Amino acid sequence: MIMNNNMLRRRIIGAAAECFLKYGIKNTSMNFISEILHISKRTLYQSFPSKRDLLKACVTFRLETSRRRIEGRCDSAGPIEAIVCMNYGAYAFSRMFYPAFRKDIPKYPDALVLFEEEYRTPLCKMCYGHFEEAKRMRLIQPESNFEFAFQFFEKTLLTVPSGDGDENRQAEIYTNAILTYLAGICTGEGRERLNNVLVEIQYENEDKFV
Repeated sequence: MIMNNNMLRRRIIGAAAECFLKYGIKNTSMNFISEILHISKRTLYQSFPSKRDLLKACVTFRLETSRRRIEGRCDSAGPIEAIVCMNYGAYAFSRMFYPAFRKDIPKYPDALVLFEEEYRTPLCKMCYGHFEEAKRMRLIQPESNFEFAFQFFEKTLLTVPSGDGDENRQAEIYTNAILTYLAGICTGEGRERLNNVLVEIQYENEDKFV
């Protein structure tokens, strides 16, 4: 089977992303990627002139895939349900990033900025819309402040360790923190909605959807 350029790029991005996330950026060389794909380095460099170019493509792919999945699930959900969905989607996405990748990514600012531009900013905007809608529907208390809420969501997510420890326990801690906060800013009707959402909550591995 002859592989066209787009198919080859997707194959390279898929394999490289797995390596970057698991082994770290520093420990993943272009030579290693070409070897696991069984392609020449020349072929690899024709698709991606540098390791930085490949890293940016991998990060963009992962961010867009996760964001679109969250957006798709939230489109048909009520505001409280959507806010919960966004938090769980972001949590599932964060589990992909092993400590080695987290340690290396600050050294690549052109890739790091994509997390803000392609993920945080659009999701923050979407979350704000659902938050304000929930206030209009009297599901969230009118005096509740979105900026404070979003800061809490982010800080809670960032405090959860990645790549080690008891995953079920970490998920439980994250769940309790987010839901306790939401229950505190919801009205009585909002808490009823929140309780209904919790019945079927399941964490999913983001890798299954890319």
